[in-house]
Amino acid sequence: MEILLLSLETTMLLIFRMGSVMFISLFGIELFMQMGLMKYLKPIGTPVAKLANLPSESALSFLAAIGSMIAAHTMSAQFYADQKMSDRELLLTGVLNTVPFHFKETLTFQLPIVLPLLGFRLCMIYIAAFWLTGILKLGFVILWGRLGLHPAVQSEDAFDDFACDPMDPDCVPRSLKQLLADTWFARKKMYIRMVTLLASITFLIQLLMNSGLLGWLEALIAPLTSVLDLPAAVIGPISAYIFSPTIGITYMSNLMNQHVVTSYQAIVSLLAGGLLMIPVTRLRRTLPRYIAIYGLKHGGIICALTTGFSMLARGLILLWVLMFF
Repeated sequence: MEILLLSLETTMLLIFRMGSVMFISLFGIELFMQMGLMKYLKPIGTPVAKLANLPSESALSFLAAIGSMIAAHTMSAQFYADQKMSDRELLLTGVLNTVPFHFKETLTFQLPIVLPLLGFRLCMIYIAAFWLTGILKLGFVILWGRLGLHPAVQSEDAFDDFACDPMDPDCVPRSLKQLLADTWFARKKMYIRMVTLLASITFLIQLLMNSGLLGWLEALIAPLTSVLDLPAAVIGPISAYIFSPTIGITYMSNLMNQHVVTSYQAIVSLLAGGLLMIPVTRLRRTLPRYIAIYGLKHGGIICALTTGFSMLARGLILLWVLMFF
């Protein structure tokens, strides 16, 4: 009973937080489109979509991802629901939406947090893992788009606004109240479906985590450190890193300052810990969100693809460190 209540409490907190973000993202973008403001961003996002043979809707959501990944995903889902994207275009757009995150993190996490804690050299290695992930995803989208998609030919441009031409005699400008009403009725069904899916999937994952059924992940840490010939002292930071990278990096920084671990052991531990952290965070946070936004099939595939590229990049950087550091 205690596990059930704890899982329910955690789920409710996450639904409140993520539901608010989804609401602002979904209805905010829809309102911007209703007002005709998105057309001014067209020159920025269109080249990326054209390179991958993706429609203008993909360019629009990619631009939204620079500000908010959730906004970009909800926008892609609404385009798919409106039958403006095919299944393959949706999958590629879903992966493309995650690319800006890996470069934004340099300014929001790596430079202000990782750099002071680990120093310049280790921070650059850590940044390389993030940038390589973004490059791999972008390369995958462009390659699959050029090989598997024909150049998008559309009669309508997603950047075109919903506002009528002022020169049109039938044009009746809408009031703010009417704009808000049109926005609500356009997306209310999708929002309700997304929040319902998010609540159910999140509750299930939290129940599994709190009941200890996913505790086998922690049992992988000791063998991993043994294989990489790391001291037992790094088990603590790696365990913390899996559930909170900031805490794990801070913990590791303290061990480095106390000369308990070397720089080499620290970066190897963090990169190896990332191979465990990535699937845990995807399972706990990302998968419920993607399923809520895209549905079980598309959400699961997009999550699997992005997880795979993240782990591949982390593994390649770890291999480079083991060979050349």
